[in-house]
Amino acid sequence: MSPSATFLRLLRTFLQYRWRIFGGLVAVAMMSLAEAANAFLIARLFDVLQTISTQVRAGQEIFVQIPFQALDRMIASFEVRGQEGSFRMIFAFAAAVLGIILVKAVFVYVREMLMSSVQQKLLRRIRVELFDTVVALPVRYFDAHRTGHIMSRITNDVNNLEQSLYLMVEIAQNIVYALIFASALFFASWELTLVTIAIFTLSGFISRSFGERIRRFSRELTNTLAEISSFLQEKISAVRVVKSFTREEHERAAFRTRVDSNYHFSMKIVRTIALLSPTNEVFNTAAASLLVVFAGYLFIQGTMTIETMIFFLILMVNLAKPVKALGESIARIQKTLVSAGFIFEVIDQEREADGATADASVVKQGDVEFRNVTFAYQEGVFALQNVSFKVRRGEKIALVGPSGAGKSTIINLVPRFYAATSGAVLVDGIDVSSLSLKALRGSIAVVPQDTILFSGTVLENIRYGRLDATDQEVEAAAGAANVDQFVRQLDKGYATEVGERGAQLSGGQRQRIAIARAILRDPRILLLDEATSALDSESELMVQEALDRLMEGRTSFIIAHRLSTVRHCDRIFVLDGGQIVESGTHAQLLRRSKGVYRRLHALQFSEGSA
Repeated sequence: MSPSATFLRLLRTFLQYRWRIFGGLVAVAMMSLAEAANAFLIARLFDVLQTISTQVRAGQEIFVQIPFQALDRMIASFEVRGQEGSFRMIFAFAAAVLGIILVKAVFVYVREMLMSSVQQKLLRRIRVELFDTVVALPVRYFDAHRTGHIMSRITNDVNNLEQSLYLMVEIAQNIVYALIFASALFFASWELTLVTIAIFTLSGFISRSFGERIRRFSRELTNTLAEISSFLQEKISAVRVVKSFTREEHERAAFRTRVDSNYHFSMKIVRTIALLSPTNEVFNTAAASLLVVFAGYLFIQGTMTIETMIFFLILMVNLAKPVKALGESIARIQKTLVSAGFIFEVIDQEREADGATADASVVKQGDVEFRNVTFAYQEGVFALQNVSFKVRRGEKIALVGPSGAGKSTIINLVPRFYAATSGAVLVDGIDVSSLSLKALRGSIAVVPQDTILFSGTVLENIRYGRLDATDQEVEAAAGAANVDQFVRQLDKGYATEVGERGAQLSGGQRQRIAIARAILRDPRILLLDEATSALDSESELMVQEALDRLMEGRTSFIIAHRLSTVRHCDRIFVLDGGQIVESGTHAQLLRRSKGVYRRLHALQFSEGSA
């Protein structure tokens, strides 16, 4: 997405709160009008004081006529006589200035409240939309993108986006300031105003050239931040591997390389921004000097009064601030627009396609059928080829075969983590592509080999299977999964914190909690992916008991490398090269003298004997 397209999209998002923005900009306009009014009063006061000073030096009686005009029309006129009248006049001017400042202060508060609320509302909205998108993305997206990069979009880039919103508010406010002061300048002296516009237009081109450099470096900087996040996430989650291979120094060096790259681009941006401010300062000072010379020339020629000159110069100083800030904001926003572009790229990703049938009750039995299913993770590299089978409710199906044979792919196609390249996967005779994800996955439970628990209590992790379950239902599921046996020994029982990814528990304990979670879900279809392979014999026995209870009356698919765990399954599908090459019971498959299953069985048990 180009910078201009990103900015326009961000602007459209910004304008969703147009009435708050309008109110904030009205407040800004009132603030700038108040400053212009103060400039006018101060200029008029200097003119009056000069007249009084001239009369006092000449020994004349003080008498001053003070007209107030707008667009060559007389609004009011005041007379000042004597010293007492002069003091009253000075006091009235001071009171008017103070009153205007108080009015301005009220509008400063209104502007801050309205504009800040727009920023925070937008930030909240984008954070929510970004996370909503991430959790709705297909599994393929997570296969292709590193976790750290995705996390960087949600953390680093959203933080940068906050700066974008702040700068957009600054730009809008400074445009209003500039327009108000430029209009006031035009009424003071149209000749000087034209010269001022020409000068500030040139200033805009200078800021734009700086902005392009900042945007180019910012894209690289944002990528290095994503690399750092990805590196940290990967290494911290695998810290035991790092330590077991004593690779601490290697990882320190790798991390320093990434940090140095980040520092390199950060300093490029710092140098560019550091150069921008003094460049603007020098240019604006030179411009102001030129305008003072031109104003002096008009004054000497008699076409400008001292009051007009003072009024113009005060307005000029006030105008220079927002114009300078506007140029710097436009340059700085180039840096943050890079992050906005990355965020919009994620939000625009295609979400998981949802089917039309949303009624969860359509899945009643849990029958599963594959009809000529072919699937490829990458084009031309097939994980499954023309696989067909039918499984009835309550059947226990084992999937065995060498690594890469397609076992996990079958498990992934049932809940539609991936869509079949060709053919159809059906549940209760309905193509899963026509079922809503909620209806389909609501009837399925998965117990993976690498059990994932969330930070929280034992109770909360089991209840994740069904969020509206009562404590009694959770504890009943825990009892069926043999969780009760170890929870009673914990200090806080079901209120015990399990730690990140369940780090406070053993592998068998984590697996039993995962089974309890599946029991609480009460699924029609159960998918077990090497659920006992990483456990010791005692833990495996406890987990196997829980699994047997879980599988009762449910359609179950079991991936297992240890063939001893699948001998009691109703059928065993033997996969090789993405195809089902054999199927039958344990006894039937062993009777095939040259069968793949018999060879795997003989190899496994000869290894066990050895």
